[in-house]
Amino acid sequence: MGAILSTIQSSILEQDRSVLFSSLVVGGLVTTTIIILFTSFSSYVKSKLKRFIRIQIRKRLIDPHMKASETGLFVSYYRDTLCNLQKVNNELLADILRHNHSCAFFVDRSISFLSSHRPDSIPSTAEGYVSIDEFRQKVPLTKYDEYRPYIDRIVLGGETNQLIPDNIDYFVLSSGTTGKPKAIPITIKIMRKLYTLARSAPSAVWRSLPSSSYPSVEQRAFFLLTGSKPEKFPKTKNGTPMGSLSQIMSAVPPYPGMRFLASIYNVLAIDLIECMPDFFTNIFVQLVFALAIPDIFSYVIPFAPEFVHTIKIIEAFFEEISICITFASFTHSSLIQKKISDTKLITALNRALNETILEYGGAAYRLKRAEQVRKACLEKDLPGLLHRLWPRMVYASTAIGGSFSMYKEPIQFYCGEKLPLINFIVYSASEGYFGTIASIYTDEYFLSPTTAFYEFIKEEDVHQV
Repeated sequence: MGAILSTIQSSILEQDRSVLFSSLVVGGLVTTTIIILFTSFSSYVKSKLKRFIRIQIRKRLIDPHMKASETGLFVSYYRDTLCNLQKVNNELLADILRHNHSCAFFVDRSISFLSSHRPDSIPSTAEGYVSIDEFRQKVPLTKYDEYRPYIDRIVLGGETNQLIPDNIDYFVLSSGTTGKPKAIPITIKIMRKLYTLARSAPSAVWRSLPSSSYPSVEQRAFFLLTGSKPEKFPKTKNGTPMGSLSQIMSAVPPYPGMRFLASIYNVLAIDLIECMPDFFTNIFVQLVFALAIPDIFSYVIPFAPEFVHTIKIIEAFFEEISICITFASFTHSSLIQKKISDTKLITALNRALNETILEYGGAAYRLKRAEQVRKACLEKDLPGLLHRLWPRMVYASTAIGGSFSMYKEPIQFYCGEKLPLINFIVYSASEGYFGTIASIYTDEYFLSPTTAFYEFIKEEDVHQV
């Protein structure tokens, strides 16, 4: 989802300035008109307007960059960045030191931006050079505990200029599964860099698939999202929100208008996702919306355990899901009545589900689709549940490499023989995005030299302490 929305944003920014100005004027009028229509017209009209906007986004801003071609996003990323990996990565280190050398972490280690010109130095500006050897000497391999005191001064003490001089917009909190949770400072600049990296990943997927499999503009994607109301985020002393990487758009959208675009493109609006009382209810509601749509082209869940969890929910609650689709309402769902006490939220969900279903037909469609879901789930002992639920689905994707490889076989069972299972398209962690998928046929990734500076250990030394 982030990759798609970043593509939209970048496509807009790449336009000629005069065209961009005209587009902004026209876009402002169109947006105002749409808002008025959304608040005054019937659910049927709203559903058709949303469909129209979504299709135009696909046609004009996404498809031209995603389709396999010599000018596609992946090709340009490969030529400009990956083919110059060492140079680009060295320039990144130079930029990091140039920008952050006055911060406490660097000052405490006597790391200066300018150093004498030596053969192993990185040209950074006309005024000076940065020595890689000097950096390695003063910042050897470190653990998070080396940075924790500086993070604590920011989070607990409200101090600034500890690691970076920029205003910190968000702290990503790690899960803490391997120790005490970590807080990773994120700025808008960093977020946009990560989204730029993510843009090339879907393009790599479509280059690996037959061109005939590229989805039509009517088809939709399903990406499981999480979110929270801004006021519910824990805050640092100076008010910076903290939370998981998956909730970053709720706290700090990387681009203006991204929440609106995400709400139009996703199966459920972000403001409704943020109102869910718990993770289970959030998954159930999003699955109802996804299953109400007959033509999903991709099923993407970031983590393999969550992927399996979503399928188990479908298998266990398909009767409840079918009832919601039949009536285009959550009112008859005993599960929702138990989980959600806010009647206004249920009303909003009912309205949104009705608008979604209206895109594809009326009462006759609801009954037909509910029966399709029920029939597919009754055959749960047979492989290929996802393909039975969405016959035109092109691929499913989740993290199935490394420690998640144990989930690959059961997930492949849900996909069946006809539906490709692709490793998650970006290599990411709480610390950021580190690479993009090389091909759908491998679990390997291309490391990104634009988001982190890498130091490599010689293969013969990997067993040394």
